[in-house]
Amino acid sequence: MSAQRSTVLALALLFVACPLFSHQKSQPDSVPSATDPAASFVAQGSKLYLAQKYKQAIGPYQKALDLEKQKSTLSPDLVRMLVDNLGISYGLTGDLKHSREVFEFGIARDPTYPIFHYNLACTYAEMDDLDRALSELGLAYRYKQNTMAGQEFPDPRLDDSFQRYLKNRRFLDFLKSVEQQPAGKNGSSPAAQDSSNPPAIRGTLLHTAAEPIAGAQVTLQVFDDEACAKLFDAQSDSPQDSEKLSTCSRDLFTVQSDAKGEFVFSGVQPGWYAVRFLWNIDPKPSSGPSADHISGFLVIYAAQPDVSGRYDTLSQGPAFHFDAARDYSIEFKY
Repeated sequence: MSAQRSTVLALALLFVACPLFSHQKSQPDSVPSATDPAASFVAQGSKLYLAQKYKQAIGPYQKALDLEKQKSTLSPDLVRMLVDNLGISYGLTGDLKHSREVFEFGIARDPTYPIFHYNLACTYAEMDDLDRALSELGLAYRYKQNTMAGQEFPDPRLDDSFQRYLKNRRFLDFLKSVEQQPAGKNGSSPAAQDSSNPPAIRGTLLHTAAEPIAGAQVTLQVFDDEACAKLFDAQSDSPQDSEKLSTCSRDLFTVQSDAKGEFVFSGVQPGWYAVRFLWNIDPKPSSGPSADHISGFLVIYAAQPDVSGRYDTLSQGPAFHFDAARDYSIEFKY
């Protein structure tokens, strides 16, 4: 761990102390309830984290994050601390896959917080993925002004994660360019000021008669690369292909469609994705197919209705590329 990485860690440690102790005294309205299970797990994890027992801290921190994903009860500051400390704990113990997933969740929840982007850049650098590391560093610098009070923005040149690139001309030129570029309003670069929100994956789910499909469970799936996305679309029954797909794809996070049938995944990084959603219909098509293709989605119906007489229905969309330069829109009409 370099001096700069230690700085990031020290900030995370400070972040532990502030929300749990001094920050609560100055802002009592933001104090999590002592009976809140998620906050209790955060406190347990923080004690271990402060003792530099990072592997042991992962368990309670992960339980807190799982609860927060199910129902948000923690303050935004506490979620930032939780994501930072859990992601760093995974990284320091060599579990880069889970470190990446934690920071991706944090970015989806809080897309303009620069330290999430910086830590994800460190994770990609540890994976020796310079393209993605630079992409995340660029976003970290774009939102640099959104650092918390008392935080210092890290210097990548002093971070262990980037030591392998200190003689890489592309890396050095990139740092020079982003450090010379002035930040824009709300921490965004001037080029990004044409929109108040970062580009996102958005969609609308409708019945044929334009009736919204509200309350659907919409899941964003992510693929490691284009080859994995193509393998997903091929729908091969080969055990070898299925095993490979299981290692190069995963569910990123799930949201619910709102009363208008709309959903949004914000803070998503450039890459290959797919969307699926689970909903109920009444009645099942009279022709009785178990599956159908509608609006580019594979729609699969349950064989039997649920207790309400409706049919659980899974709709799986194809893989697509999101460049993060503009919104990607999905429309489903049943």
